[in-house]
Amino acid sequence: MSKRRTRMMYAGGGVLALGIILGQFFGLTPGINSGSGEGEEKAAPDTDPQTILASTETEIVPVLIQPESEQSKSQSQTPLKVLDILIDNRSYFIKAASQPNEKYRPAEIEEIINQAKKATGNEDGIHIRVYRKGSARVIPESLLKEELKKSGLSSEMIDWKIHLVD
Repeated sequence: MSKRRTRMMYAGGGVLALGIILGQFFGLTPGINSGSGEGEEKAAPDTDPQTILASTETEIVPVLIQPESEQSKSQSQTPLKVLDILIDNRSYFIKAASQPNEKYRPAEIEEIINQAKKATGNEDGIHIRVYRKGSARVIPESLLKEELKKSGLSSEMIDWKIHLVD
């Protein structure tokens, strides 16, 4: 007998909840979420638009903007710490490590060696980082290894990245 009474309580509660939800949906429940409400009417202050405009003008914060010429220094103007080399298929691309990836430019092996010698290195002693794309060939990589070794750069100065880049 008590199981039946419990079932009836749950059924009644479900019907009541369903009625409230449907009443909200169809707008049949007066006083619940209808009208602007008491709090909204009190929130709007009776102020003059000129007063509002004046209060926003005093809150202007000056921002220091650096000139464009200082931000866009070329690779030759800034000291080169680390040279990034990208091997893609049979070609080499270089950029300074501080530049974004879009700044890679094509280079021949002689220019790579000259730039690598100019690199001062980072705090870990790395002068060159070599990245490879999935299309990179073995011969250009081994040729680069030989030329860097011949130029006098030690293996500790070169970081050969194992993972491929996109």
